[in-house]
Amino acid sequence: MQRIILYLIFMTGALSVKAQVQGQVIKVLTYNIHHAENMNGKLDIQGIATVILATNPDLVALQEVDSATLRIGKSDILKELADATGMYIYFGKAMDFDGGGYGNGVLSRYPIQSAYTLPLPSKGKEGEPRSAAIVTVQLPGDSLLRFASAHLDHTEDPADRLSQVQLVLQQLHRSPVPLVIAGDFNALPPSKEIAQLKAHFTDATEKLGPTWPSDKPTQKLDYILLSGKGRWHVSAAAVVEETIASDHRPVIAELLLK
Repeated sequence: MQRIILYLIFMTGALSVKAQVQGQVIKVLTYNIHHAENMNGKLDIQGIATVILATNPDLVALQEVDSATLRIGKSDILKELADATGMYIYFGKAMDFDGGGYGNGVLSRYPIQSAYTLPLPSKGKEGEPRSAAIVTVQLPGDSLLRFASAHLDHTEDPADRLSQVQLVLQQLHRSPVPLVIAGDFNALPPSKEIAQLKAHFTDATEKLGPTWPSDKPTQKLDYILLSGKGRWHVSAAAVVEETIASDHRPVIAELLLK
């Protein structure tokens, strides 16, 4: 908790420095929550809520979200997080699983005007259905922002991830509305998948270190990407040093939409 408090002091300082620049300040968090099973093997939805409350984001992209599955006692993770944070929610189911659903989630401080789930292609024998949860939110002043939470294939073969990246680019990168896509892309920064995404999006997390596993991270798998290279300024970004609540560390960025 001390590390989170120190991080918040850092973010507050960044906000004051950028306040003189005209635009909308938006704080984005992405977090693979491992169906709210913590590193001690226990269901701990409150642990995820604590991270969200401590970092105080405007938009949250969640991956590995269970909805009413047996393995989490039929709990509704997103509803419980909404109750804890007061945020709007959207669940993008990737597949039926264990009596419920499994996929991605979005939490938003801004009203959600529309939402849909984009199924991502998956042909590998060891893979599983993946998706992106995509919402359009209304910012203060009635301007709109699109926000997507995505989880790409986890297998060593990059073929499915490359197909998923191509579909994401086809669907999202030419959006006339400013867009943020965040999530667990299961690809390292030097990979072809990330190179293709960065050819069209600005990587707000470019200077950050590894995010997985949370106790002693060695690989950077989690990203926040921005459409429109001239639309955004990245005021600050950080990997939050949370080691227990999930097997990934959360990643947060403070953005200025010009």
